[in-house]
Parts: sequence; C-alpha cells; structure tokens
Amino acid sequence: MVYHLWFKIDVKKNVYISKKAVSAEPYYQISAIISVNKNKIHYFTGYSAQKSVWFNSAAEANKGDGNRTCGIHKGCLAKKGTRIVQYSEVNKALDLISATMITLSNEYDSLSRELIIEALDKALGKTPRKKKVETVELPEVEETQVSEEELIKFWALADLYCIDSSVSYGRNKTRVNAINHLRRFEQHRGKEITFLECSARLMTDFYSFLSNDKGENDSTLNPRHRARKKNHNTICKILTCIKQFVKWCRKQYGVIDYGNIDDFSVPTPRYGDPVTLTQDEKRLLWQTKFEDAGLGYVRDLFYFQCSIGCRVSDFFNLKYENLVDEGGKLCIYYSPIKTSDVTGISCRIPLTDNATAIFNKYKVEEATAKTPLFYFPKHSQVYNRQLKRMFKAAGLNRQVVTYNSYNQLEMKPLYEVAISKFARSCFIDGLVGHGVTDNIIGTMSGHIAGSKAFHRYHNRKKALQQDMAIALLD
Repeated sequence: MVYHLWFKIDVKKNVYISKKAVSAEPYYQISAIISVNKNKIHYFTGYSAQKSVWFNSAAEANKGDGNRTCGIHKGCLAKKGTRIVQYSEVNKALDLISATMITLSNEYDSLSRELIIEALDKALGKTPRKKKVETVELPEVEETQVSEEELIKFWALADLYCIDSSVSYGRNKTRVNAINHLRRFEQHRGKEITFLECSARLMTDFYSFLSNDKGENDSTLNPRHRARKKNHNTICKILTCIKQFVKWCRKQYGVIDYGNIDDFSVPTPRYGDPVTLTQDEKRLLWQTKFEDAGLGYVRDLFYFQCSIGCRVSDFFNLKYENLVDEGGKLCIYYSPIKTSDVTGISCRIPLTDNATAIFNKYKVEEATAKTPLFYFPKHSQVYNRQLKRMFKAAGLNRQVVTYNSYNQLEMKPLYEVAISKFARSCFIDGLVGHGVTDNIIGTMSGHIAGSKAFHRYHNRKKALQQDMAIALLD
C-alpha cells in the first residue's frame, strides 16, 4: 500500500479560554494527514498545542529536538483533551502513528478509511469508537447538572495557573503535576469539579485519593509519566498547590464563589535533620588521589560546587560570563534559576584558592562568554551516581541517619546517600559553624531573608549546642 503521511496543526481551537485571558495563546488540534489512493484522511491525534511550541520542519527544530522533522519542542507542554502533558508524550504518539502506517503498508495492499482509523486508535490506546445504534427515548429525570460555563471556567483558569509567568519554570511544573492529579481525581469520583465544589470535604477526599493512588487507572502513554505511589511530603505539596490555586483565582480573576476550602489544613511536611559533609571529610576528598581519572574530575567538580554553594541547576548553567576578575580576585556572579523571575536576587561568591586552582586546571584558552565553565554531566542524576562512586572510592563510609520516602528511619553509609545537594549544605553548614550571619550567607546561596528552607541545609550549630549542653551534666 502506497501512502503519504504528514502532521500539522489545524486551525480549530481545542480549548476554551476565559474571557479575562484574552491575551492567552490558543491551543490547536494536532492532526495526521494520510493520503491513500488520492483520498485524504484527517486523523485527530487527541493532542493539541500552541503554535509557538510546534515545529514542522528540520529547519524550525531547536537544539535538543533531535533529528525530528515535526513535533513539540523539547521542554514545552501540550494538551491531551484538557490534561496538560509533556512534549515527549506527544512526540511518541506521532512516532507510533508513523510506525503503525509503515506496518500497515507492508502487510496490506489496500485498506479502507475505517480500518486505518481503527488501527491508529488501537496503537494510541484510544477508546474504540461506538457504532451508531437506534436510540430509545426515555422519560426525562430531573437532576442537578453543572453549568458548562462554570466547568469550562474552572479548568481554563487551571490551565492558566500552570503557565503563570510570575513564577519560575520549576514552580509551573509542580503546578502542572498537581492539576493533573486533580483531573484524575475528578475521573475517579465521577463528578465534575467546579469552584463551588472546592470545599474542605473535597480536599479531604482528594487527600485520601492521593494516599491510596498507585496509578492503576492511569492511561498515560509513557509508563514513566504515569502516577505512582506518593510519599507524605509529595502529597503535602500537591494539596498546598491546589489550595493556592483557589487563592490565585480569587486574587487574579476575582473568583469569590467557592466552598470552605480555607478550612482544610494541609498536613505538615516531615523533614529529618540534614545530612551534611564535614570540613574534615571535605579535606579528605581534596587530598585523595583516585586511580580513575574520571572520579578525580567528578571530585574537582564537587569541590568547586562546595566552594560556591549553588544549586546543581545553577552549577550546570555556569559560563565564562559568570566569572568576574575583581583586581586579581575571581568571583562568581549568577542569578538562581529557581527564584530569578520572582526575587531577582544576584549572588556573588569570591572563589577560594582551591576553587581557583580547579578553574585554572580546566581553563579553556579561547573561551567565549557563552562557553560552559566546565564539562558538566548530561543530567543531575548522572552526576549523583558519579558522586556515590567517588565517595565510596574515597572511603567516606560514616554511618548517617536518614528517612526514606515513607518517613521510616534508616542507617546508611554516607556514600550511599551522596547527592549534589551535599555541596550546597556543606557550603552553608561550614559558614554557619564559623558564625557567619544568615543574611550574608543568603547573599551567596540565594536564600531570601526569613527563608523556611534555609535550616534544611545546616546542622552544625545545633550539634555544637547539644554537645555543650550535655557537657554541663558532668
């Protein structure tokens, strides 16, 4: 069977936008156009996207989109019905359609429109289309129905909440996750959610749903993106995000008719004492000579991160333009990605002698302003795995007390729990232990004044005070 296949965005809108959000970019249906024997089949993939995130040729593709000739740009969002999905799910669906058509062309000489659509529906996991049957009129039964305007308004504002430009990209990803869980809860309860339904009782039922949800009924195409069992802190974050959504609608769009959701108290997240790297262990890492040159390079990266105390996302984003020579003293200047859009904080960290030696060791001679400061790992998870190997090779096996995802106490050697966050906590914990004020540390770590998360990065002051208190008993 000879055919021709291409994908495009149709002009028909696929989502309603609130009248107050007239400036929001609409979503358009993504369709597969299949030409067989001079007959065209317009097949709706089930997904929709904004024009700004869609590319339809290799020339329009950005760096990171791979060798694709069409699809959603990497890191962008789209929709499946009213549910927000990641770019990878849409691109995988397009690949499935292409693969299905190749299989059909190899197995059959000709196929009808109905059989092609049925095969594509099966490949994408769509519900089989019902055949038309004779309908029998039943007597009308009075029941309370949700106004379509109210239903559209709720989910339209939920979509706008997930693309709020006043918060960081990471915060919007958290909102997307929370709203998607709320959509699954709506399907589970079998009743539409509106603002009038947003009450303490609804949140209590949602809390119970999240606690018992293991993703059995999640039909997401990519298994890695399906819902799974959540720990206590994740559930607290989702519940907090939904409560903030209602407050956001009241402040931004004047929504005042909603239930007593403010009476619902979100459970308190549980955080154990932070696991930090001591200064002696940091010196041991610096003095260790590794047989594997790769581990030595990871050690240098980690030690440099310990000297500037930035998050791993900011660390991997450092370039030569972030390095400033102030009269012979090298300093790092950067704006934290997590809070740059909200606080506009700029951090300045003078480099120590050891950090300067590491930079000079790997310095690029003909570097431009956009040249990365180091050759960083592809992903933070790869970096964490390398840190575990490096810590074990250096003999850092001190037993530490940790809490797993379900708040169960465990004793593990230090190298098993080593992550990039250790560098940030080592930086903050060392300065706190030497009496540096929180405000000065915040100008280098990026924490705002009065940050609730600041205490999760240091433990030395409390440990010293405990030791001094116990010494008084003898």
